[in-house]
Amino acid sequence: MAIKFKLITRKNPSKPEQAPKHYASIVRPEKITIDELSRRVAEISPVNELDTQTALLSLAKIIPEYLANGATVELGDLGRLQVNLSSSGVENEEDFRKELIKSCNVRFQPSVQVKKAMKNVDYKKD
Repeated sequence: MAIKFKLITRKNPSKPEQAPKHYASIVRPEKITIDELSRRVAEISPVNELDTQTALLSLAKIIPEYLANGATVELGDLGRLQVNLSSSGVENEEDFRKELIKSCNVRFQPSVQVKKAMKNVDYKKD
């Protein structure tokens, strides 16, 4: 398998006087839905497609609840999800207020198996 890419041309917004450069951009062939994931899991396991779909949909409802409480969600051989905060800094600890928190983002940290699989990816120009 190979990841298909195309070239896009962009200027550097912080240096508009420079010539545009060409960058690789992934060509996404499709979106994989819960239905497709359920069908594939059912093909390789004793669990039927409907039960798999129900479990995946339930997981999609439960994971945000844990993340909203700051928990790290371990996903086995897939990796883990965790929340990261971005905030302005202050010199004195007592000066910090929660209003200085700029954003809250979910970060996916892939497992060793996923990282190995991604190192072996081939690329193909579309």
